[in-house]
Amino acid sequence: MTENSGQMPAPPPAQPPKGGNNRTPLWILLSVVIGFMLPVLSCAILVATSVASLGVLGRGTAATSSGLGDAVAIVRVKGPITSSDGSEFSSGATSGIVMADLQAAVDDPTVKAIVLRVDSPGGTVTGSSQIYEAVRDIEKPVVVSMAGLAASGGYQISAPADYIFARPDTLTGSIGVIMTLYNAKDLIDEIGVDVILITSGPNKALGSAWEELQPEHQVILETLIDETYADFVQIVADGRGMDVATVKELADGRIYSGRQAVANGLVDELGNFDDAVDKAADLGGISGEPRLVEYEHLPSFSQLITGISGRANQSEADRILELVAEFTTPTLEYRYVGPQ
Repeated sequence: MTENSGQMPAPPPAQPPKGGNNRTPLWILLSVVIGFMLPVLSCAILVATSVASLGVLGRGTAATSSGLGDAVAIVRVKGPITSSDGSEFSSGATSGIVMADLQAAVDDPTVKAIVLRVDSPGGTVTGSSQIYEAVRDIEKPVVVSMAGLAASGGYQISAPADYIFARPDTLTGSIGVIMTLYNAKDLIDEIGVDVILITSGPNKALGSAWEELQPEHQVILETLIDETYADFVQIVADGRGMDVATVKELADGRIYSGRQAVANGLVDELGNFDDAVDKAADLGGISGEPRLVEYEHLPSFSQLITGISGRANQSEADRILELVAEFTTPTLEYRYVGPQ
């Protein structure tokens, strides 16, 4: 019997499995997959969050308010007025957005009165008239607060309000209609461009920038101007309780300061935004300090994507054609075009 016969023999050293245990390629593959998937997942989460938030906030009009109790709604008309049904997201004084804000104020039972804050030179006849009609038909008290400029269409939308405030240095009035025509005939003759207009009748191309305005065409356009001007005068007469003859004396297109507008009856009182809020609260029967409600607009996800893809797909030539069309298409406007 040997000396270590009572001890168990040591186990043989472990042998590597057949094929070896080098897993480096597997870890490299996993690292590549994870490195690729993380940005993708992050983008997916970001898009999903954006869709959810924009889907909620982009549904029409979102209200923000301060305080508690009965409210005065603030509806802002800032910048040139354009016509829109609100289906396309746009900034500025588009009629669709302003009308949506007014309707939201009408539908909210806690809103007892509305302050229409106007800082606009006016704009298209259609856009201004749409906002005017919306203001005219509101049964809740509407008080206008004029900022630095509330002229032409900016005054038209103010006329049916229950009360109008202006600052002493506000520019308002400019009651009238304008149509801007461009005559590029000399330019195209100089650069050697032939513009050929094929029309279905002798008046189809009236107002074209590529031809001199014919006397008979000017008569047609002046008739449109006169008709639209008469509508504007009647709107002011109805809104301010004046007779048409008095309005016509004021409506020669000139602007008035706030002081002058109070003196001639186009504005009720000199005052700032806070004065308009106090007056609105009083007319709405609100005791104490009113809660203020304002409205925000965010694009829906589809509007956001459509806008981005539309700009991305628009060529430089398309943008130039768009600009040319804008400057060569005659448009009736209630717009003040002088210095501010």
